[in-house]
Amino acid sequence: MGGIPTNHLGQVLRPTAENPDAVVPGLLAAGEAACASVHGANRLGANSLLDIVVFGRQCGLTVANNMKPNDTQPELPADAGTTPPVSP
Repeated sequence: MGGIPTNHLGQVLRPTAENPDAVVPGLLAAGEAACASVHGANRLGANSLLDIVVFGRQCGLTVANNMKPNDTQPELPADAGTTPPVSP
């Protein structure tokens, strides 16, 4: 079914050969977008209310713990958004 791979904190995963648990800093997903479930890593057509409550809350807690008001974001590379993603 697909979906964005995430960890239990709602952080989007971008695995590498060196680190299969690497995350995309500052990017989170929950609900229909995420490929995570209380019932297993599949979507079964739609996520349940329990999934949205559990993972939506966890995403909120992750944001509260990791991001503070007036934090700055790193500058994007000059070619950000113009190069195609790397195919597996």
